[in-house]
Amino acid sequence: MKLDLGKKGAGARSRIGRKIGLTAGLLLVLGAATSASAADYGARFLQQYGVKASIAPAMTPARSDADGLFERYSPVESKTNQPRNVVSGTNPHNGADLAMASGDRVYAVLPGKVTEVKHDTSAQLGSVIIDQDTDGDGTPDGVYVQYVHIDPAGSGASGIRVGDYVTETTVIGTIDRAKRYNPHLHIQQVSRGRSGAADIQTMPMYLFYRHASLETWNAGSDLDYVSADWQDGNLLYLTAYAGTDNPQTNQYDRNRPAEIQLHYKIGSSGKWKMSTTRFSLYDANTLRYRIDLKKATGAVKGQKVYVYAAAIRANDPTFPNSAAYRHGLWPQFYKQPDRVLYAASSAKADAASRAFSIE
Repeated sequence: MKLDLGKKGAGARSRIGRKIGLTAGLLLVLGAATSASAADYGARFLQQYGVKASIAPAMTPARSDADGLFERYSPVESKTNQPRNVVSGTNPHNGADLAMASGDRVYAVLPGKVTEVKHDTSAQLGSVIIDQDTDGDGTPDGVYVQYVHIDPAGSGASGIRVGDYVTETTVIGTIDRAKRYNPHLHIQQVSRGRSGAADIQTMPMYLFYRHASLETWNAGSDLDYVSADWQDGNLLYLTAYAGTDNPQTNQYDRNRPAEIQLHYKIGSSGKWKMSTTRFSLYDANTLRYRIDLKKATGAVKGQKVYVYAAAIRANDPTFPNSAAYRHGLWPQFYKQPDRVLYAASSAKADAASRAFSIE
């Protein structure tokens, strides 16, 4: 079964079928690292790079009209890779939670082929995974998006099925009613088309919306705790903040991190350490931070530095002093990572870091 826009949506399909090519070398596949505990520590994330281009001009999964042509930017209640005050569950968060009401229609963010449908909603975990067609050529590109806490559309021959090709105006399901959680959509990019894969990993979401304006999810950065890796010479820029649904003001808040630490080593055989220099706020409107890697590490021109950053979450109404887990890393890589990855061995930091050549 192929689900199309129909005659009415043909013009809109040409509008929303904008093409932005995949940036060369966009994906950096990081090798697995030694885990302290297979149950709560290990490689659970993959990082993508490139702030100047989007993976694809995705639409939002929520719309303000029944035809699915007008995008609605729902508040993001919890961001991908955001540390949380939870006893159980993934920490940092392995996806972005969008504020949507029970019964709201959920749309595909891009065209693509359905690779998994889970109709069991007894625990509010109904879901759909779509292999998205990122360049609009009619062929899925191995970029998988999972939509969770939904009741997938229909059942049997009349419902959404594995193998269906959907478009951006296809309703893939509706938000499930409250059972274990408040109704919301959990959306994440994953590395596999089946959720049962042992090596499935979470990937950033912000690059799907890098084409959008700063007024709409801050050009995608509302979806990831740390995003927007942008290099200009020796300057490294990161956008970092927590997204919260403030129960005191009943509004969505963007909360700056308490600080962003740079951890580094110079050369492949160097010793890991934390810089005394912190990322400084560069743009208060977008919450973009920057650091001069040459000054922060003491490296000289031509040397290669390996770095990762730790954004320490500040207190807010949903994240009290009692929260034990307070940091999210960039590049996002580990589930429940230590802040000092190299405390016992440099292997974890080596696996998670990104290399820069000093100019």
